Amino acid sequence: MQWKSLFLTLCAMGALVECLHIGSVVGIGGRPWFGYWDALPASVPNRPYVTLVYPRAGGASAAAGMREGDWLDLRDQSLDGRVSWLGNPTAARPTLLVIHRGSRTFVARVVGSTIWEGTPLLKIAPFVVQWITAIGFLGCAFLITLRRASSLEARILALILLLYLGAVFSANPIVATPNPYIRLIFNIVVAASVASASVLLILLASRFGRRYRWRSIVTSSAYAMIGIAFCGQLLLVAGIYTLWFDPLPYFPLTPSGSYAWFWTCIPYVADLAVAAVAFSSAFCTDRATRARTAWLLLPLPLSVLLIDGLTYANAWTTSWLMYQLLTIVAAVLQLAAAGTVTYALLKRRVLDLEFVLGRAFVVATVSLIVVCAFVLLEWLLGAFVAGASHASGLIANGALALVLGLSLRYIHRHVDASVDTWLFRRRHENERAILEFSQEAAYMTNEDALLDQTIAKLAAHTDARTGSVLLSSGAMYAPVRSFCDGIVSPVDENDAAILALKAWRKPLDPHRYESSLRGALAIPMVARGRLIGLLLLGERAGGEAYAPDEVE
Repeated sequence: MQWKSLFLTLCAMGALVECLHIGSVVGIGGRPWFGYWDALPASVPNRPYVTLVYPRAGGASAAAGMREGDWLDLRDQSLDGRVSWLGNPTAARPTLLVIHRGSRTFVARVVGSTIWEGTPLLKIAPFVVQWITAIGFLGCAFLITLRRASSLEARILALILLLYLGAVFSANPIVATPNPYIRLIFNIVVAASVASASVLLILLASRFGRRYRWRSIVTSSAYAMIGIAFCGQLLLVAGIYTLWFDPLPYFPLTPSGSYAWFWTCIPYVADLAVAAVAFSSAFCTDRATRARTAWLLLPLPLSVLLIDGLTYANAWTTSWLMYQLLTIVAAVLQLAAAGTVTYALLKRRVLDLEFVLGRAFVVATVSLIVVCAFVLLEWLLGAFVAGASHASGLIANGALALVLGLSLRYIHRHVDASVDTWLFRRRHENERAILEFSQEAAYMTNEDALLDQTIAKLAAHTDARTGSVLLSSGAMYAPVRSFCDGIVSPVDENDAAILALKAWRKPLDPHRYESSLRGALAIPMVARGRLIGLLLLGERAGGEAYAPDEVE
């Protein structure tokens, strides 16, 4: 319970961060904190601290008088100006920048544009995708916490997903506060989250597969690269704050200076090293578990690798439009990572969660998402028709409510069908196959054929690691068929578990009794009121206990 409470608290904190991020971007009761320069910086070779300005026509920087070819020196700027220029300005108040144009110097008062101004679709799209991604990571972490908080591997994975919330918001501040000191602290928090998630992913990968010396070398190299990349982020923050040295070599969007290429490549090399560790762990596992290990370890490092590649591609573009498009693609890759992790947990059952999910829980969750989507649409509609007449606003909101009301039954019907098809199809197929065989078995006349088909059906349509069929033989119950070396010794008819099967005639867990039965589930075979045998199944492949609705 202590682990579960701790991780539920962390999930709640992650949800709070998500809400703060949404509030700082969309604005609540006024202009939002988060704003856009509508311009891109570009480094100048052999000129430390200096960046060129490439504003977008009609954007916030252009409205403040900045033109293409203008340049600024970080040493001329205040701390707020430096932090904002290498990040994002606030849309709630002007940010002052000292701008040079030839021999002329002037102060530009830039009020950042909001996501609703200029090119709203290009601005809103990456944020919506990021928020959905964050909800996906939080949902997976919450699900793992509820079901597998006692498992070390599950706790590590849940913590990785929570830390990757920092990676989701790495392109934008966690909370776009106007205070430059807090924003610098947030930059360190994001860098620490990304580094910690990578370290934990390596620790998780080290728990899988056979140990080889070359794996130790790859793992040590990955740790070193992660540490160096994190130091680069600390140097960036220190350079911005103190100006003791040029921070631009450590800034991925404007790399300049003698060692800029090194600091530009190090994070990407660290990503490659983490991906190599994950690949090596999957490669060194047994063939039977290799696919599940790969689904568990590979999605996140591969997505981070691609996202960082797009970040470095942004360093070479001076087009604001291209920058936004690449940002959208990176956000979509993050969403794909969240979707892949969700798929791996629910469908590929890397933590054996497929059968644990209650159908009502899944349907309720999907329905909640649908309702929240309609609430978001209503809010967006209200924002877009804010300048229209009162009657137009009422008509628009009434039409949206009518669409929601009429489509709710249709949505629920299709949600039910989709949940059954996507999440529980395999379960239903297994149940149907076993039930059909139970009807067919009554017409079989050959005992050996009946036993052979029984054990074959259990092996094919359950996820038990082992299984045996025991039949009554005098004062003992002896095994007559088994699969996967599920060989057990004969059991006395006065064994505690056997007596419980005789008395209650329902499936039970032998571990709860002082019994010589070695298995996780014993199912009675009763004929004419007499226990003639039992089916004994071993542990499930994922280690999860058999759910009550699976053995009814």
